[in-house]
Amino acid sequence: WAYEGSPYCKLVREVLSALELEHVLVYAPRGSPNRQRLWQQMGRFQVPFLTDDDTGVALFESAAIIEYLQKQYGVAASPVKFM
Repeated sequence: WAYEGSPYCKLVREVLSALELEHVLVYAPRGSPNRQRLWQQMGRFQVPFLTDDDTGVALFESAAIIEYLQKQYGVAASPVKFM
């Protein structure tokens, strides 16, 4: 869930793209019925908001979302040490 002008939403979109994760972006600009849908589902409106159907995780806050995406779907560091 996002709206176009938010720099926090942009950060999350960039991470989703960098990790090449398929996702559905629900835009919720002012006046959009999507704002009301999010309010009804979560009891508040705040973006970015992420739901991961694969794990059941639902998160607000860009920093928390980015940390989750990197831990869940990021490339793990190689255990092999290079010279």
